[in-house]
Amino acid sequence: MASYRIDANLDPDLRLKVVTKMRATPAVATRALPFDISRQMQITGARVDGSAAEVFQRESLRSGLIRNTGNDTVLIVAAEVLAAGKEVEVEIQHEGNVVLDAGNNVYYVGARASWYPSRGHQFASFDLTFNYSKDLDLVSTGHIVEDRTEGDRRITRRQTGIPVRLAGFNLGVYQRTKITRAGTVIEICANRRAERALQPSPPPPITQPLSPFPRRRGELPSISNDIVRQPDPTARLEPFAEDIASALEFMSARFGPPPLRTLTISPVPGAFGQGFPGMIYLSTLSYFGANEASLRGLSDQQQLFFREILYAHEIAHQWWGNVVTAGGYHDEWLMEALAQYSALLHLEKRKGTKPVEQVLDQYRGDLLAKTERGDTIESTGPIVLGSRLNSSQAQAAWRIITYEKGSWIVHMLRRQMGDARFLAMLSELRKRFEGKRLTTESFRTFAAGFLPPPIRPTRSLRRSTSSGSMAPVFQC
Repeated sequence: MASYRIDANLDPDLRLKVVTKMRATPAVATRALPFDISRQMQITGARVDGSAAEVFQRESLRSGLIRNTGNDTVLIVAAEVLAAGKEVEVEIQHEGNVVLDAGNNVYYVGARASWYPSRGHQFASFDLTFNYSKDLDLVSTGHIVEDRTEGDRRITRRQTGIPVRLAGFNLGVYQRTKITRAGTVIEICANRRAERALQPSPPPPITQPLSPFPRRRGELPSISNDIVRQPDPTARLEPFAEDIASALEFMSARFGPPPLRTLTISPVPGAFGQGFPGMIYLSTLSYFGANEASLRGLSDQQQLFFREILYAHEIAHQWWGNVVTAGGYHDEWLMEALAQYSALLHLEKRKGTKPVEQVLDQYRGDLLAKTERGDTIESTGPIVLGSRLNSSQAQAAWRIITYEKGSWIVHMLRRQMGDARFLAMLSELRKRFEGKRLTTESFRTFAAGFLPPPIRPTRSLRRSTSSGSMAPVFQC
């Protein structure tokens, strides 16, 4: 796809109705054009170059499941054969319930990457128009070119200006703050109230026991109900904005400018984040301070993850994933490993080497932990298996091997190269592969060129065939 024009209307009941227009060029002569879209979206019509087209969308056996976030491949069949290499305009009408309500005016998009039809998330320019209730705040990829209110509706139009891999949006009732750093305007949005799942349970009523001794006049009961303090995602919005800006500035200085010069941070329920071009979804837990009750029940390492690592990891995806992209599912570990280690580099700058060493020690422990069969998590399979590492007998294997072993691989490269060569390698990696797909093999060859001279003439990074514990993808 060369470009997208998306017009989305959000009904009061949160049903999203969309008209997506794309410019696409078939690689071969064909009538059928495949697209991927969320199973929560139903295609109601399509046209190719203005003529009606047939739609083949299978009925999913899981379509009735609540919060189903799977995708389907649909076929748009043109009335006539489309010539190879000739650009056509495809228009698809689709609607569905991809916006979910987490309570307390907290909403989120369940199908963040597949609410519109796409194929392989190719680089394309985006022109996005949203029509929604004026009582809501809506953010999306791109910079605002139009924002107006008509009656009880608000219409916002955004454009990317340059080709990016994908576009997302989010909405809620936000409190916002803006900060400019490294030539990028950063807007941080916080929900005014935390989602229902983070609200503390009210304490049970306390009954003052009868006492055989009468209280003195004016003496208060010794037991009383405490007022339950509600979590406030806006409480540290300004310092959180400084943390975000610090990470963006740190990475821009090392990897070059991000793809877009606007960056919006928006909250989502749950314990995850996701980095889109110019837009980042962050867990509500990342907004809280250390004394927030929602964090006090977590371990020190979990608190470190939400307060220091998660936001930096998602910012790093502005480069690793949105400027440089993975060649295929075998290579997706590279984007996560580079983003995770970039977050650790930022943590090292803020807190010193000790927290990073502790994180890597935790990763080592996770990799050497035993599965139900008595094997180590690390031995589940090579990192290039990607999502195929998922296993009922080692449910955390994909996450641990992709993110944590991936971080160790990048860390060992840093040890071999030294800091100066390692940082030069990351800077050049962005330049060399900007807008391109990076494979594990091309990364191996590229990284070998940054080994110091005593190593490079006689030894190079090569594939590892070892299946022992902590065996890296590369060996020197």
